[in-house]
Amino acid sequence: MVKKLGEYKSVCPECLGVIVGEKYIENDEVVLEKKCEEHGVFKTVTSRNSDFYLGMEDFEVDRTKPTSPKTIREEGCPMDCGLCNEHKQHTCIAVLEVTENCDMNCSICFADSKKGGDYYEPSLDQIRDMFETVKERSDGSSLVQISGGEPTIRDDLPEIIRMGREIGIDHIELNTNGVRIARDPEFFKKICDEGIDSLYLSFDGVSDNVYEKRYGKPLLEEKVKAIERAAEAGVGVVLVPTVAKGYNINEVGEIVDFAKELIPAVKGVHFQPVSLFGRSPSWLDEDSRVTLWETAKAIENQTEGQIGVKNFTPTSCPSVHCDVSCLAILDENDEFLPLTDKTLGASGQVGDIAEKTKSSVENRWKGSRCGCESDPQELLDTMSSDDSCCEAGGWEDFVRRAMENYLTISIMDFQDAWTHETNRTEKCCIHVVVPDGRMIPFCNFNLTNKNGESLYREKIYSKYRD
Repeated sequence: MVKKLGEYKSVCPECLGVIVGEKYIENDEVVLEKKCEEHGVFKTVTSRNSDFYLGMEDFEVDRTKPTSPKTIREEGCPMDCGLCNEHKQHTCIAVLEVTENCDMNCSICFADSKKGGDYYEPSLDQIRDMFETVKERSDGSSLVQISGGEPTIRDDLPEIIRMGREIGIDHIELNTNGVRIARDPEFFKKICDEGIDSLYLSFDGVSDNVYEKRYGKPLLEEKVKAIERAAEAGVGVVLVPTVAKGYNINEVGEIVDFAKELIPAVKGVHFQPVSLFGRSPSWLDEDSRVTLWETAKAIENQTEGQIGVKNFTPTSCPSVHCDVSCLAILDENDEFLPLTDKTLGASGQVGDIAEKTKSSVENRWKGSRCGCESDPQELLDTMSSDDSCCEAGGWEDFVRRAMENYLTISIMDFQDAWTHETNRTEKCCIHVVVPDGRMIPFCNFNLTNKNGESLYREKIYSKYRD
């Protein structure tokens, strides 16, 4: 039986022209089916669990539009990005690419980065302009992820970080494969001295099998060394696994366990189900695709239920169908205590969720150290008492532990030409800043057709290479 969910706008995977499709539920899966008059019908599954998918929509919230649009909507999304005057979400993360060059030639690369050859690398003046663009168009605090290519290829990266700080960027994160950080401690010290806040570290598995498949060489040792250097410097690390069937879906639980052992140095694991844009190997195809629910279910199964599907909720900043996350702390027995739970309610009920979470945690946490039998309210009351026997096991102790011994586990489902929905990209909060002053939603910027031809990336950068 088929249940229709309505029409949606998308792009053709052949020509990237805007087309209309039908979304429906069939065999408990959410299916996207669209037709291009020239290239025919395209069909893909966007969720393997319709209940999970529909439940996400309970978390929809009011949005804050960008206050300074750069372009005017004429053809419609995704053709007028800049951001356009009808984009529905302000910038949360600005991605600033400092080079197309890379020291690797990965078989999977959304940016289709170059290894030597003809690549674009913005000048320091252009980078300054991009930093200033982000600062001027940020609504509140500004977060920049320095990306590429591989940013650590640039010897002047410390100077770039210093520049961002001088301009007033609040948080600077470095997207890296970690190799130079592992091999060049003096260079990493310079980065840290200039004020890098965190590392966004590509990390696809806990065995070298996956790195051989993606990088063509074993790299686990370098990944671990990069984490160790960051820990010594007090720089937080987010592990970023690209996930696919036939690649590493069987290692997601081990990745979580690996991160667990390295708390507080590792602050999060950000799983990215593979998207079919940029550069992809021949073995990566529609059968390799992993949905949000499948990734969450694999984590549940492989962590023996420590982190369950129910603990993943939308962040509600982008579309509720773009990402989900779970915040968990380690209790004194080194067991995960998830603080997020779909059954507690949607994000529009933040106060209720906070109180329910607090009560749930108190019931588990109470008396854990001193063995007394105080109820949750009595434990809360001890927060202002210096002589209570329960102080060590109360809410204050929990909060103190939560500030240091936590792990955020998130899953981001980037859209490719097959799964693209304009009503999702219109809500995107991750924007790539480019030298001409535009800020383009991440999935639109990296969108490519089945032949690897891009909608934005190559067209923009080719002008600067020539």
